[in-house]
Amino acid sequence: MAEKSDSEKVLFEKRKRVGIITLNNGEMNVFDRGQITQLRDLIRELETDEKIRAILIQGSGTRAFSSGFDLKNLEKELFIKDGQEMIYLLYHLPKPTIALIHGYAIGIGFLVALACDFRYATEESSFSLPEINYEIMFPTHGGCTILSKLVSKPSDAKYILFTGDRFPTSKAAQMGLIDERFNTKDEMFSAGLEFATKLSAKNAIVMACTKVALKKAIFADLKTGMAMEMETIPFIDRPSSMGKNEQQEAAQKYIEKYTEKWE
Repeated sequence: MAEKSDSEKVLFEKRKRVGIITLNNGEMNVFDRGQITQLRDLIRELETDEKIRAILIQGSGTRAFSSGFDLKNLEKELFIKDGQEMIYLLYHLPKPTIALIHGYAIGIGFLVALACDFRYATEESSFSLPEINYEIMFPTHGGCTILSKLVSKPSDAKYILFTGDRFPTSKAAQMGLIDERFNTKDEMFSAGLEFATKLSAKNAIVMACTKVALKKAIFADLKTGMAMEMETIPFIDRPSSMGKNEQQEAAQKYIEKYTEKWE
């Protein structure tokens, strides 16, 4: 079988205002150089694409959302820089994102799902961050940071990271990591598309600023959080003298203020 070109390892299609990203790198959807760089670049493009207002991410095939890095051909620079940037940009993308998980979500594949705003999964899916089981590996790329922000209690993150065990959708849901569960991949896709379509109908500027503010305000005291919310008033409740472009520019400055750039 001929090896896929890099352009085929991440597929993208539009359904009205919803963008659908499909990881498409073999049965196990391993992240190699082509898939990492293409997904990273696509996320960058989607950040400024005004026609796309909500995003679904799924894996092709029936076995894996993604089984993680291609460890046989892992390049250190790619692992450290490009892989981290991909997760960082996805986590801070100022548009709602929904991961549709079917099959294995392991390592960086699991972290892609965790970087999304919502996670849907079929009952036959399974999850793990297995770095603890290897000789010289560490749960990087948000393995400690993002996970600890999402689980129901700290011991859930410790269980995942300390054991490296693979666990089912039912346990992931108990930990607060899965928002909706489905029997089939088709049912999940239909529900995900319906939800994404609903979100895509909302005011895009308000949505973007809300997502950015929420990520920052979760860890702020009430006074700081309220002050940050009030900063949106001049351009959200805009005077008639402010045009659409001016409003978008003001919103972008707000987003940039509260989102640290990846260097």
